[in-house]
Amino acid sequence: MRLTTDTCTTVVAVDNQARRPILLRFAGLVLAMTPTEARTLADQLHDRADTAEETDK
Repeated sequence: MRLTTDTCTTVVAVDNQARRPILLRFAGLVLAMTPTEARTLADQLHDRADTAEETDK
C-alpha cells in the first residue's frame, strides 16, 4: 500500500480534553496519541528520513 500526499490530506490536531490529545488524521483514519507517543513517532520518522537520504547519495 502506498499513501501519497496528493491523494490524501494529513491533519494533525489537538484535543486538550482527550486522554490521548494528539490526533493524526489521514485516509479516513484517526490515530490518537499521547504527547510522548507523538514525539517518539516523530523521532522515528525523522531518523528513518535521515537514513533514506544517506542511502540516496
